[in-house]
Amino acid sequence: WIVIGAGAVLGIGSGAAALMLPIMPIFLAGMSTDSPHTPDYVPILILVVGYGLMISYTILLIKAIKTLRNKAKI
Repeated sequence: WIVIGAGAVLGIGSGAAALMLPIMPIFLAGMSTDSPHTPDYVPILILVVGYGLMISYTILLIKAIKTLRNKAKI
C-alpha cells in the first residue's frame, strides 16, 4: 500500500505535469549540456538515474499490485 499510495499522492499532486514524466530525463539532460563547464558524463548520468527511478517504481508497483491480488484470493 505504501508504493501505491505514494504514487497516487505524487500523481495527483503533480496534476497535468505527470504527462511530462516520461520525457523529463531527456529534457533535463538536454538542458545540462547548455552549460560550458558540464562534464561529458552528466547527461548520461541524468538519463540513467531518471529512467532507473521510473523503471524501479514501475517494478515495485507491479509487485505491490500482484501481492494485493494474491492476498485477496486467499
